[in-house]
Amino acid sequence: MNALTEWYGQLSERDKKVVQIAAPISVLIIIVFAVIIPINSAVSSLRSEVADNKKAVVLLQAEAPRGTQGGAKKSFSSLTNLVTSTTRQYNFKLDRFEEKSSSEISVWFDSVAFDQLLQWLENLDNDYGVKSSFVTISQTSETGIVRTNVRLTTGS
Repeated sequence: MNALTEWYGQLSERDKKVVQIAAPISVLIIIVFAVIIPINSAVSSLRSEVADNKKAVVLLQAEAPRGTQGGAKKSFSSLTNLVTSTTRQYNFKLDRFEEKSSSEISVWFDSVAFDQLLQWLENLDNDYGVKSSFVTISQTSETGIVRTNVRLTTGS
């Protein structure tokens, strides 16, 4: 810092005025190009991404199967009974289930066909009004077969 003050002290008055004017302008230009423009670009990119995601959500909602909307749903005695009976209909091996409450249950399958899993979830939604509130799916070594954890909830 001493070298800088010595250098500045050796300048003529005209050169000192130039430095006094040029230094703040240089700092301002550096701030604009190093901070403001990149942030503005990132914000613009994120806005574009949000707009694209909103369009995708609208498209997915429009394409989602509507099933028996507004129609009467089949009744069932308990969520546990419904899960065990429907998994038997689909020939699923129910590896584990955990009833959280009378309106929520988590089920685990170590080996289930992905397409059949989706049909089962659609059947539960369309026929009984049971929704999947949480789903994790991981692949297995066998093509089309997945390991999954599904949390099912009723509207009540």
